Amino acid sequence: MNKIALRTAIASAVIAPVMLVGAGTATAAPTLSTGVTGGIVVNVPSGESWNCFGLDSNFGLKAGVGPIGGFTKGSNVTVFCFGTSAPFFFTGSVRAGT
Repeated sequence: MNKIALRTAIASAVIAPVMLVGAGTATAAPTLSTGVTGGIVVNVPSGESWNCFGLDSNFGLKAGVGPIGGFTKGSNVTVFCFGTSAPFFFTGSVRAGT
């Protein structure tokens, strides 16, 4: 199974249940930035509730918000975030720190 197919399968398995439980509207989506070596930063807007996980190009999987480390240095990290308010889902990509 190639990387894109695996990422799509993971996202599909998680998105549907999350979309059924939320109510209200999020004021903003999380933002992503490069962190320290092997790290990224997921900035969640204040007052929002988001759960995020990142998957790097070497299939390193980490979860959390704020600074997240442990990815392969300089790798591309795809981040999936799930919120309790619409739009429920956010995805983005960022390069881990070098």
